[in-house]
Formats: sequence, C-alpha cells, structure tokens
Amino acid sequence: MLTPRFLVSPSPAAYYDFLGDDVIEGKHGGFRDPNKPLWLNLGYWKEARTYPKAAEAMATKLADAAKLGAGNELLDVGFGFGEQDLFWLEHYSPKRIVGLNITPKQVERAQARMKERGVDDRIDLRFGSATEVPFPDGSFDRVTALECAHHFDTREDFFREAFRVLRPGGRIATADGARYPGSGPLTLVNKMALRRWSVPLANMYDRDEYKKRLEAAGFVNPTAESIRSYVFPGIGKYHLLRNSGLSMADAKIDLSQEEIDNVLGLDLWETIGLTDYVIFSAEKPS
Repeated sequence: MLTPRFLVSPSPAAYYDFLGDDVIEGKHGGFRDPNKPLWLNLGYWKEARTYPKAAEAMATKLADAAKLGAGNELLDVGFGFGEQDLFWLEHYSPKRIVGLNITPKQVERAQARMKERGVDDRIDLRFGSATEVPFPDGSFDRVTALECAHHFDTREDFFREAFRVLRPGGRIATADGARYPGSGPLTLVNKMALRRWSVPLANMYDRDEYKKRLEAAGFVNPTAESIRSYVFPGIGKYHLLRNSGLSMADAKIDLSQEEIDNVLGLDLWETIGLTDYVIFSAEKPS
C-alpha cells in the first residue's frame, strides 16, 4: 500500500525541491518564469501590497535586525535562490556575502544568477549545512537565517555554529516561525503537519524560550519582535488571489484593519503549529 504523501517526512531539501520557485506555483513544481523575482519568504505586509515588495520588506526587517552594513562579512544560511543576497548587496553594501544551502536545485540556480549578474566575486553561494558550518572560528561579522531556521535539525546546533563563526561583537538575526506564547501542547494533527513540512519537533517552542536558547549558546542581548499580524494576513490574502488565477504582478492586496486583527489565514498556521512569526537578533560578546 502506498504511503499517503502528507505522512512522508521529507528532508528540507526535498520539501523545497517540491516547492519550486514560487510560494503559490510551487504546488505545480518546476520553474515557470526565469525573469521574475525568486523570493520564497512569506512577506512583511505592513505597507507592501504586492508579494515582491512584501518579500523585500521582510529582507529589510532582517537586515536591520542584524545591523548589516558596509564592510560586513555576512554568512546567510538557507539562502533560497539568493534573492535577499542580491537585495542586501545593493542596499546595504556588505563587503562579502557567503551563503550555505542544502537544496541542490536552489544552489545551482542561485550560483548561476550571481554569475549572470556579475556579482559572484562578492556573493559566494555554496552547498552546505547551517548546523555544520565549514568555516573557521571568527570568520564573519553577521549571520542571517531568513525563514529557514525552523527546519534545522536542530536550531540549537545552528546557534552554536553561528556563535562559533562570528567575530566578537558580531550579530545573529533570524526571521523565524515559532509557537505563540501560551499555546497548548502540540496535537497529533500539528505533529503530522510539521513532519510534512520537515520541521523537527525539537524546534517547536515560543519566542521567550527562543531567546533563552540563544543565550545558552553564548549570545547576549537577545531581542524578539513578533510580526505575525503583518505576515499571516497578507500571505493568506495573497494566496487566495493567486489561486483565483491572478499572476504575481496582478495579485495586489489591500488589507482592512479587521482582516489584520483577525489574522487572516491563522487556521493554516494553527494546523501546522507555527502560530507566531518573529524577528530575532542577538550579539556575540565583544
């Protein structure tokens, strides 16, 4: 008897291979439009009304939390197709960006994109794991993880590696899914959904616990900004518009305050168990 697909536990690489190059079109697989922006995050919809602008806004939130700036050497783990790295290079002028990603299809496409744009001398994107970083101690000024650390097995292993490769005074910043404070125990449905989404159960804790685990890895001054009201409503409405037949360019959303207050789309995230979306940051002591 065939195992139902939703019971299969794919690796993150298999999950993102299945997703393809679009948070909506990914259900069909493949790569449909080589010229469109290749963002894969859920977007920060406080002011943005199109998906690319929302995805840019999320990348901006993360870079600002990392205090990314000119002269920094950045390690970006789980870089997807490198869209945020191109954005950061243009808008924040880091000295160098090195990326690690375990999905071969994404690495291959991202490397080709950097070469096509003539920036492969400043953006070095490689196959590799965030929990086994292949660089010496003190190699970077900043470490970022844009909507990927919840997949790491485990997130704490990533924290320890990030701490190791950061220079004194360096910063880590993540945009990450978490449990909302006060959420009850995970249900069987939650656990099945998390298995399908390749999220280890060991990573399912709230933002307060997240900060404690950053501190346990050696980081100081951890911060946590919950932005779920500007993530879940926007991506929920965008999903509806795209599934109605609109293209990425034509799916322009306009959120009412009632929709934001109701956190449109939270039912999906309740099913998965990821009921909070948070920008985290912390420092390595000088």
